[in-house]
Amino acid sequence: MRRALCVAFGCAVACGGNGDRRVTAPVDARSDPQLDRQALVRDLEATVLENYSQLTLGNFEAFRDGVAGDQPIVLLGVSPRDVVYGVAPPGVAVDRRPYRRFGPTIYSKNLDIHLSADGSVAWVFDEISYRVQYMGRQASIPIRVTGVYVRDVERWVLVMEHQSYAIASDDILRFAATGQLRKPGEMKNRYVKSEGASTLLLRTAGRFHNSDERYRQRKLSTQDDALILLPDPDHEFRGAKTADAPSLPALFGDGATVGLRDYRVHVARSRRVAWIAANLVIRATLDGDPVEVELRATYVFENRSEWGWEIVQMHVSAPVHLRELTRRIFGTVRSE
Repeated sequence: MRRALCVAFGCAVACGGNGDRRVTAPVDARSDPQLDRQALVRDLEATVLENYSQLTLGNFEAFRDGVAGDQPIVLLGVSPRDVVYGVAPPGVAVDRRPYRRFGPTIYSKNLDIHLSADGSVAWVFDEISYRVQYMGRQASIPIRVTGVYVRDVERWVLVMEHQSYAIASDDILRFAATGQLRKPGEMKNRYVKSEGASTLLLRTAGRFHNSDERYRQRKLSTQDDALILLPDPDHEFRGAKTADAPSLPALFGDGATVGLRDYRVHVARSRRVAWIAANLVIRATLDGDPVEVELRATYVFENRSEWGWEIVQMHVSAPVHLRELTRRIFGTVRSE
């Protein structure tokens, strides 16, 4: 078993145009006044929707063109083994869509876009409707998607994406205890000391989960562009409400602790924004017996306050095997 890094360090789409999308772009007083932030947001909105279109069409060569090719990326899908990372990895051009045999269609329902102060990085959130024709019925599968895009000359390119299907924490704990929770695909650790902030960011991401409320409040943004997504479908917290988000250990019972098992740390060229993808291990108990719960997490940080780096987006999920997803959506254990 790989050792976890202790968190306390010692312990064609018809997606657009239907009126149901919401795109936001806060104006930051610290922003460069020369930037046309609304134009940047519109450009990124078009980029995101074009990516959905290419995925719907199964055109993965075109999708790959919208992914950064000269810097490390991380793409996390819904299922446990769906993880792609590295510089120009071959998996980018592979058809990773669930139920791909049935021609899924992706609809954007709630696209949310936010820019860094300098306009060079953006983080997004969408609640997509993933529609599949299956056994004579059409299912609309709710999938949460968060991502990070960076500006590459005159266009936006994707550097991190995290897709998930929300599951109640009680179910996750029970699945872990009975061996039904699949281990997320491993990632080779990326930690570049020369980036300067890597050490601090890694420590902050780890410590955040197990520390007291005072530390959590210092490191968690409550501005309008902040977002916390926890595994439970009811645990979506935005803006000032992020302060109400429960800690991750609290979701899995008294005495639970969180560790980082695999991690990929990336710092933007501006050194003002950073993002991390990690596999987490939660040590908890169920009916008195020890249980290890393995989850995925992605974080976006911006250096924006007297407290330094703040988490502006965090997305934690349990990877879901297609067999379990099929059972939940269609009521049958058949899967692709």
